[in-house]
Amino acid sequence: MTQPEGESNEILTVSQLHNEVAEQLLAAGIEDYEISARRIVEEATGTGFDLLPLEERKPVTRRVVSRVDAMSQRRASGEPLQYVIGSWGFRRLDLAVDSRALIPRPETEVVAGFGIDVLQQMSDSAENGLLVADMGTGTGAIALSIAQEVPQARVYATDKSEEALALARSNLAGLGTDAARVSLHHGDWFAALPKELFGQLDLLISNPPYISPADDLPKVVKDWEPRTALIAGEDGFAYLDVLTQYGRNWLRPGGWLVLECGSNQAQRLSELAIARGFDATQIGQDLSGAWRLVAARRPLDDVDPSDLEAATDALKAGALVVAPTDTLPGLLAKYDDTEAVEASYEAKQRPRNQPVPILVSGILQAEELVDLDQRSRELIEEHWPGALTIVAKRRHGADPVHGGNTLGVRCPNPGWLRLLIDQSGPVTGSSANLHGVDTMLNAHEAAASLDGEVGHVVEGTSEGGLASTVVDATGDSLIVLRQGSVEISCD
Repeated sequence: MTQPEGESNEILTVSQLHNEVAEQLLAAGIEDYEISARRIVEEATGTGFDLLPLEERKPVTRRVVSRVDAMSQRRASGEPLQYVIGSWGFRRLDLAVDSRALIPRPETEVVAGFGIDVLQQMSDSAENGLLVADMGTGTGAIALSIAQEVPQARVYATDKSEEALALARSNLAGLGTDAARVSLHHGDWFAALPKELFGQLDLLISNPPYISPADDLPKVVKDWEPRTALIAGEDGFAYLDVLTQYGRNWLRPGGWLVLECGSNQAQRLSELAIARGFDATQIGQDLSGAWRLVAARRPLDDVDPSDLEAATDALKAGALVVAPTDTLPGLLAKYDDTEAVEASYEAKQRPRNQPVPILVSGILQAEELVDLDQRSRELIEEHWPGALTIVAKRRHGADPVHGGNTLGVRCPNPGWLRLLIDQSGPVTGSSANLHGVDTMLNAHEAAASLDGEVGHVVEGTSEGGLASTVVDATGDSLIVLRQGSVEISCD
């Protein structure tokens, strides 16, 4: 570079220094050479973004030129600008960043913002504060933003990388008094959390690794950012799976799970959250309009975990279960256990040639049983979970009990029931009564009315009301076989 002031008769100004850096980066093939040059000069001179044009003719010192030269060489080699600068903005924070953790990105700001909005809505009723876990915290961007913007929040930030936690710790030191409400925990996902938080979290939030090894990453990401913070199994879904599977039980009823994901993963993640018993599931967009986050809530009406575990064990053992469903107590039998299904028919004294609806945890289980066309999918997307039964062609030939080639499938409303079905597999969903006899609303009373032994009864009383709407999707046009609590027009 040209010599700075004091080393030759030629004086190097801020403007000239910026131009030289830009030319160097352009020659090195750096796409954002202009932005990079400006940020490097700003950092080296200590000049703010708005003031740089006013400082263009100001001479620079040898020390500034030396620092600019070092940073320019790093950027010209392909190192991310954020790492070269050593810090980066995230919402209201200025975070230290380096190769120990992922660079905080705008889409993660949106994820943090969603979590902050959820917590602020809870604040009025949070007499004892709000408990938050930020899983895979990296730089600490999400955890520190929540602590700074939600005064009632106590944040537990985890990471399995000790190096990343060291970086987060340095950022935490700059948070001021809000840092007292953040603690850092080393470990692999939920193993890092204090056990007393189990079932108590108001928010579980994460920007986990979600990249597949086959994904075509930009060179600046692939070559410089930590691979362990990017790659998640063969398809990039491994940790999203873990967080939805185990995260639910770490939340209190009414607590929220908020996850960042790839735009091609959002629909799958949303369907998985539904299947695992969350409600209020929604997909959110980043600033570019891409679907980059999924949020879901643990239902307020969850049954006791011991009840759920006992019902799961009973179904897996081939026993019958009676449980309160959307309207009436249902008689559940594991659908892939023919003997159990036959026992359910005997308990109801129901003729074998009459099919019963099958309850599924979501569309993925439904597709394992029946063929769903686009018309069916559109109805399912609009009305599941809910009181809509779709009759479709059975995938694997005739049903071994009733002999028909079609099945009615439904995804029930109660989140705990979807979780039960997700853990045990699809179940029969007929009402728990003798054939032709009205069903008792209380699950224990309904179970006592059956002609057979029940392995477990889930505590509770159903609300009654209209049965599900049944739509036949086996023909060229949709036909409403029974108009129930969901209004469907198939014209």
